[in-house]
Amino acid sequence: MRGATLIVLAWNQWPLTRQCLDSLLASAPADADLLVVDNGSTDETPTAIAAYGDRLRYLRLPENLGFVRGMNAGIAAAPPDNDVVLLNNDLIFTQADWLDRLRDAAYAAPEHGIVGCRLLGGEGEPRLFHTGGFIEPEDLWGQQSESGLQEIDIGQYGRTRRVQAVAFALAYLRRDCIDRIGVLDEAFHSYYEDTDYCLRAADAGIASVVAGAVTLHHVQHGSTQDDGGFRQRLWQDSRRSFAARWQQRLRAGYRGTVLWQGTTATPQAHAHLARKLVWRLDARGLRMAYAPVRREVLDAQDFRLELAARRSLPARPEAALYCAAEPPDSAIVGRRRLALAFGDWDRVPAAWAERYAQCYRLLVPDRFQAQAFTSAGYRRPIDVVPLGVDRAYFHPQARALARAPDRTVFLAVVERLRRDAPERLVAAFRAAFHADDPVELLVYIRPGDDELAIREAVERLSAGADAPRITALSGWSFPAQQRAALIAAADVVVSARRGAGWDPLAREAIACGRPLIAPAYGSQQDLVETYGHAVEYRMVADPAERGALWADVDGEALTARLREAFAQREAWRTAALAQADGFAAAHDLDASADRLHEQITRDGTFTAPQPAPPVFGPVDLARPAGGQLVVLGMHRSGTSSVGGLLATLGVWPGPDERLLRGPDNPKGHYEHADLHMACVRRLAAAGGDWQRPPVTAPAAAIDAFRREAAAVLDTLEPRRPWFIKEPRLCLLARELLPLLTRPVFIHVVRDPVEVAESLARRDGMPRHQALALWERYTVEAFNASLGQPRVLVDYAALVDTPLATAQALHHELVALGVAGLAAPQAERVADWIEPGLRHGRSHPGALDVLTPDQRALQAAIADGSILAERTARPLPTDRDGLSTRRAG
Repeated sequence: MRGATLIVLAWNQWPLTRQCLDSLLASAPADADLLVVDNGSTDETPTAIAAYGDRLRYLRLPENLGFVRGMNAGIAAAPPDNDVVLLNNDLIFTQADWLDRLRDAAYAAPEHGIVGCRLLGGEGEPRLFHTGGFIEPEDLWGQQSESGLQEIDIGQYGRTRRVQAVAFALAYLRRDCIDRIGVLDEAFHSYYEDTDYCLRAADAGIASVVAGAVTLHHVQHGSTQDDGGFRQRLWQDSRRSFAARWQQRLRAGYRGTVLWQGTTATPQAHAHLARKLVWRLDARGLRMAYAPVRREVLDAQDFRLELAARRSLPARPEAALYCAAEPPDSAIVGRRRLALAFGDWDRVPAAWAERYAQCYRLLVPDRFQAQAFTSAGYRRPIDVVPLGVDRAYFHPQARALARAPDRTVFLAVVERLRRDAPERLVAAFRAAFHADDPVELLVYIRPGDDELAIREAVERLSAGADAPRITALSGWSFPAQQRAALIAAADVVVSARRGAGWDPLAREAIACGRPLIAPAYGSQQDLVETYGHAVEYRMVADPAERGALWADVDGEALTARLREAFAQREAWRTAALAQADGFAAAHDLDASADRLHEQITRDGTFTAPQPAPPVFGPVDLARPAGGQLVVLGMHRSGTSSVGGLLATLGVWPGPDERLLRGPDNPKGHYEHADLHMACVRRLAAAGGDWQRPPVTAPAAAIDAFRREAAAVLDTLEPRRPWFIKEPRLCLLARELLPLLTRPVFIHVVRDPVEVAESLARRDGMPRHQALALWERYTVEAFNASLGQPRVLVDYAALVDTPLATAQALHHELVALGVAGLAAPQAERVADWIEPGLRHGRSHPGALDVLTPDQRALQAAIADGSILAERTARPLPTDRDGLSTRRAG
């Protein structure tokens, strides 16, 4: 059974190594052995390590061979089937389940081969130093975050996501990744070897990902501190080696130059988009340059924007994109000229239409804005590019600023006095609550021209002994990347905004699971009507924009909403949290970047994108299967029949006394009782069962299941080939992947209508529910085995032609390298597969009851094309995790 070898590379600095080992051993990783590779230490390391006894293995190298050769020595000393985890000796392990969560990320998709994690500085350091990085081709000055920023940790980047590279201070390497591309390249002594390895892996179709569920501490450069320039010399030497191999490749990866003209140093929505989208477009193969439309000082720590600002420009870039609060007052220079724009009114000023007319195409976030420009006389093409939310930052687990726990906090963010109507908001709050109510209105005033006037208005209107608690927060340039912490500190986000413009805060509040009170108007209309709590308004003229209308919130309606929010705060909070993740997934800023990328590159002079390498999977390796067979199939699909058939071929299901039998199958299910109960407990721990499969599961439930399953697999290992079989494994097989060594998956398939009719007879299950359950089990099973060696066994063929089906299965397993199989014997096969075993054959046309997705799934199974798939199929999605769509 597969394990993991943890390789700690040490060179002197024994106090650091001791701290690392003590915290590592305290986390008690399961199914892992610890190997310390001593890179020729001359301090007390060789003698002090003896105190750890058999809690670790120790490999002493005769001299300092450098990071690369030292780690390669450790990899060579690891068991040949083990995954390996490369670890610096200046890490501190403060999370008990770090290895299990790395394993989850490593086996979440077949192409995942390299896994890193979030790394803070030393203990007590609140900054994130590593979240998965990138390297730019100009100076090859690699960054350890995609945004180029070192940020205070507020829980950002909590999901598993693909990145260009991870830092090998910690790197989980799947064994099949090592088998595919080899060990670290010894052209590097130390530094750049990690980025080189990740880029080589990408060329082979292997992804590098960051497991956002893991956060550890890294004492930056602890093992080479105070070294008299040694580290700098290593870095320079490795940089030269890296440049010779990759610099031209990285430059060639760009399809053309795009000039983004806008603002970044203001709190405005347009500046928000520049900060979020410039680097995303760069990562998608567009060489992004940046030019401010007015004087500004860039954030010195925002490496990617600073890089874009100092890039040289061709005379005419392939494209130029304008994005600022005001329309351009000078020419936009680019072969293709575009603008990303939105206004605050039902019709933008006529001058806007004239000044944006130089653009070939106008991009707007929604239909309302398209109509607002058309009404003003804009006649060039307009395309809608929906603008989403950055899920890396805005989610319900974002860490809040300190706040009083005994008050319901309403948060309002205001920037412009006329547009954001703080006076209307404060008046409504005062009408809704009294001084002794446990509430607070926190008005965060963004820096800008109106800051002082807004503060004076809020303080004047909130004065008085009978006023509820109202706090104006101004004079504070709140870091944009920490805005989620401000939202998380609130119970309700409220807006009396008159303007119709696109507002990122509204979307971010919903993604953080905070109820939103706002007028359902303009770019927020669909958002508020679907996810928020709308407030009535009337259309009024904006005196500063002739002929333009915007929304004026009804004060009494806003007061009523505020009272309702307080009275129903728990119900509102529960509902907001329930919809947060689904909203963010459906309104992802990365999808916006994809759409924007398509718009920029259409009909232009950009070079063709480089073809992506085929997605890697373990099946691509020329190596024999390991004799571990996993039978997957929906309840009533015939998995017991296939289990018994495998037993006739000499595949061991475990001791007879541990195998289940039941009245519906007196000859035996060929299910190991302990594995069966582990599956039952796993689903129950997540709040479901086989008929109501849970969508998500607590990490502790996954870990407990994996431990129980590992104990069963340990009993089977001495007698390969063996198989496991349990219908619930369709839902859980992915969680077993870290334990299996070159497994083969046997998918047992049956006509879904027959499955439904069988479940109706046995369990009284309605047909639509049974078909939805079949869809869920089948999709989960094939998704779990993506990229792995797998075969299909058709239950109908097994019953109709048992010997031929047994011979075909035997042939496929032998071809995959499964050793120790007996040839099918006609008598034994006939004795097991009885004539007439298949009941309830579906009639012609029965598949018409399937939904379109179910028919497509069945068709892919019927023609075998599902075995060639390398990308996961979408799961059915209702609140119970089952499809409720009907055939139509």
